Amino acid sequence: ILAGSVLMTPELFAFVSVVFFFASIFALVTSNATKLVRTKVSQALAPQPHDVNVEEDDVKLRIAVFFGTQTGTSERFAREVEAELNQRYGTAVCVRTADLENVTPDLADESFCAKEEPLAIFLQSTYGDGEPTDTSTEFVHQLRDLAGSGKMSKHLQKLTFSVFGLGNSSYEHFNAAAKLLDKSLEQLGATRLVDIYLGDDDGSLEDDFQSWKECLWAEIEGRYCISAANSCGNDLTSYVVISASMDDAEAVHQNLEASLTQNPAEGRTSSTAPYSAQVCRAFELHSNASDRSCVHVDFNICGTGICYQHGDHLGVFAENSLPVVQRGASCLNYQLDYVFTLTIPSGAPASLSTPFPTPCTLKAALTKYADLLSPPRKTALAALASVSSNPAQKARLYHLASAAGKQEYNAYIVDPGRSLLEVLEAFPSAVPPLGLFFGFVSARLAPRFYSISCSPLDNPGIVSASVAVVREERPTGRLHEGVASSFLARYLPEKGERNLPAVINSHRVPLFVHPSNFKLPRNASTPVVMIGPGTGFAPFRGFLQERAALRRCGKLLGPAYLFFGCRSEHHDFIYREEMEDALANETISELHVAFSREFSNRKVYVQDKLMEFSSKLNSVMKDDQGCAGSIYICGNAKGMARDVNRALHSILIREGGYAGYEAEGIIAHLSEAGRYQKDVW
Repeated sequence: ILAGSVLMTPELFAFVSVVFFFASIFALVTSNATKLVRTKVSQALAPQPHDVNVEEDDVKLRIAVFFGTQTGTSERFAREVEAELNQRYGTAVCVRTADLENVTPDLADESFCAKEEPLAIFLQSTYGDGEPTDTSTEFVHQLRDLAGSGKMSKHLQKLTFSVFGLGNSSYEHFNAAAKLLDKSLEQLGATRLVDIYLGDDDGSLEDDFQSWKECLWAEIEGRYCISAANSCGNDLTSYVVISASMDDAEAVHQNLEASLTQNPAEGRTSSTAPYSAQVCRAFELHSNASDRSCVHVDFNICGTGICYQHGDHLGVFAENSLPVVQRGASCLNYQLDYVFTLTIPSGAPASLSTPFPTPCTLKAALTKYADLLSPPRKTALAALASVSSNPAQKARLYHLASAAGKQEYNAYIVDPGRSLLEVLEAFPSAVPPLGLFFGFVSARLAPRFYSISCSPLDNPGIVSASVAVVREERPTGRLHEGVASSFLARYLPEKGERNLPAVINSHRVPLFVHPSNFKLPRNASTPVVMIGPGTGFAPFRGFLQERAALRRCGKLLGPAYLFFGCRSEHHDFIYREEMEDALANETISELHVAFSREFSNRKVYVQDKLMEFSSKLNSVMKDDQGCAGSIYICGNAKGMARDVNRALHSILIREGGYAGYEAEGIIAHLSEAGRYQKDVW
């Protein structure tokens, strides 16, 4: 883990060996495992260009910072922790940051040192329905299983650790992956330096992160007798910017496009290795009477080798619109055709990530890489304050970024959803240099995820997404348009036209498949209940296609009950014909639709429809007369999913005669058994 020029302690080596031990056993007992998972060694563990040389005799504490990330937030936090540790404690600490994906035995160096006790810091994100991120799943689950065996309760007794979780309290399994990691480490004998801290993105994740760091610094200084040598800001937080030629930018662009359109190795795609696909079809799902929009988009993956399954997710790299890009360039006082190269300066902090491919034009950089429409972090406001030429604006920005300005930050930034672009326009004296803007002020534009709304059994050369177009007025008066949904809506043909717009007909969209456990039962005869209002129907469209294909192959299908909800039968009853066809050809047994705006005197939601058919649902949950089935929910986590959960709870009490705590136990058992699954956002 602490490889190369940095030595590893025996305790930390033992920590990795524990994981390797279980991985070996796991591979041997898995029926389809013919070899161990291939090790992927990342540059995160190799000597970095901005590593700081540390004299061996000065080091008092060796620290490993690990992150499990899905969209890059926990990695960014981990890099900041590394940078601040080096900044505060200088040569007294030796720090290395690593992705949990790369914690493998191959990285264990034979030359390790026994004179210091290791400290392991984990920043663990939770994804989906309480799952670890893609890159950390193997590590977290292996550690869980090893801890659960009870046979190595003291193996990590000399390891000290701290866990910071990144989650969202609107989800039922809030920070489940971080809690599991923390519990497993404790069961293996490791000692907490700081109690687990659960960051909440539904509140202020930035404030939670800051509070945890303050606790972490205090415990490090108290336990290891290390003093903070430097608490001042680090000036090296920006890239070096060098002007370049348009020819060079065009060459980089062509190479990048060529690499993205090559068929992926073994058909595997990821957020770091996407495939740029063409849109082969797009159409509006709402009727002309609707004041909203929902778009069906088909991407062509024919001949690429890309594989997916029903229920998987699709990651899409979207682009900012031209008006947004033009406003951003205006705030930076540069022309859109300015061409530049970004490089990392010598001695830069670990928080300065690898830049996006350059040279490129400012237009390309703002279009593809800058997150201009999300609220800015406090550190971004502090960076803007440092370059502001107006004393009043400088003071205001510094206050918003400070601990004392927490309430003002929430009122001005968080609550109204004020974007970085709006802040730049509101503080015109704060014009960051390009190196500072891309290195520290603007976050990187992250992929957006959609439930795949098709099955490869229907057409393996197509992967589809059903996209609700976000268009709403924010409290600031700004018309907020979702970056990804608005980007994909550009592919809609003009009214009266059938073909894609000519301007973007050849434009490709970088995407990747994210595997999911949201799958139909292996036994096609198992009863299933599908609950998905609006675009929550997306994965169930794939379920219906999957079941139809199985039926054509002669498989015996069990009963399937579909509960769908929308506002109006005549406005947003998406995929209506497909649902009714599925009912007619017995792909599904029953279809129940709730219209929440159809009647002026009452609103009907999917949970109301569930209560109307409570007896049948009770049988599915309880396994009455061999009716044991699986229940699937897709949609909004904060409202719909919780209301559905309460409805199921009420059904068990009313129909089964259970006490409240017994009903909760049954639902928990269904979830643990994989018979109650959620795909929520």
